[in-house]
Amino acid sequence: MSAPDDPLHHAVDVACDARRAFEVFTDLGSWWDPASTPDPEAFGGIEATPGVGGEVVLRLDGTPRPLGRVTAWEPGAHYAQTYLPHWWGPEGTRPTWLDVTFTDEGGVCLVELRHGGWDSTNLVLRQRCTDWPDLLGRFARACAG
Repeated sequence: MSAPDDPLHHAVDVACDARRAFEVFTDLGSWWDPASTPDPEAFGGIEATPGVGGEVVLRLDGTPRPLGRVTAWEPGAHYAQTYLPHWWGPEGTRPTWLDVTFTDEGGVCLVELRHGGWDSTNLVLRQRCTDWPDLLGRFARACAG
């Protein structure tokens, strides 16, 4: 049985190799659903600056809004970042984290995403994180296309 603060875990097989899956995943703006932002009409993409320490930003009407920092950048194997969308919570809300692994498995790539770092400052926000299956479906379609 899982605890309420356990990381969320989702996995998807994508129709490409791990290197390509990593490239598509880290081009977040190419597959992210604008409906999973505070203002879908103003969505202008999401960008992750390559490399550990790189900034991850959401663009709304051209204005960059910080989403986090890259904490792992291993092309074809591993991507991670802190994650705290600016619209999520009040002052003092601690960032969560995303951790994504890419594993080649006989012609497809298994992509596993974990979203964790839940604590007393952000646990109430966990219930908002119901869109990962849809987002990973969009990501899988982008890999196949």
